[in-house]
Amino acid sequence: MSKDVSMNASLQEKVDQLIDEQMVNWPMAKGNYEGLSEVKIRSLEFGSATEMRVQFNPARIRSSAAKVDAKSIQERKCFLCEDNLPPEQNKVAFRDDYLILVNPFPIFPRHLTIPHVRHTDQRIKGRLSDMMMLARELPGFVLFYNGPRCGASAPDHFHFQAGNKALCPLRKSFSFIHESHC
Repeated sequence: MSKDVSMNASLQEKVDQLIDEQMVNWPMAKGNYEGLSEVKIRSLEFGSATEMRVQFNPARIRSSAAKVDAKSIQERKCFLCEDNLPPEQNKVAFRDDYLILVNPFPIFPRHLTIPHVRHTDQRIKGRLSDMMMLARELPGFVLFYNGPRCGASAPDHFHFQAGNKALCPLRKSFSFIHESHC
């Protein structure tokens, strides 16, 4: 991460700086984020109170169709382990437990992957308090978890993901929740 951000900056400020920097200095990520302009989004309404957004993102197939069988996982280097990150991929630390990374295969204009620093299975048990702390420190993002059998391309390495909070349709559905509780 750039040295321009103060050590006293909030986590949100550090992450915003990281994203801006990666869009300049990481050509693959920049190209994939520019590719989001090709994404087709359709809103479907069911009655007056329910909306569903469907996204067609042809570039996402590389991630969502990744081979996640035991043999394929065993034969590849884990792309979420710090030692295997591309040289262009920078990070922001969260406590001593997580790295915050720009997701190079985005579904949001600001998409993060937040892997644990240790290579450990994608299991949420015992991690909800971590998720809540991250959510408090990243107020511009909505955090989510994909289980190991839910299309996660890294079922062997625990991670959260985060995307622009303003783009999350669930947020509209729960408008009774005060922003400070999110």
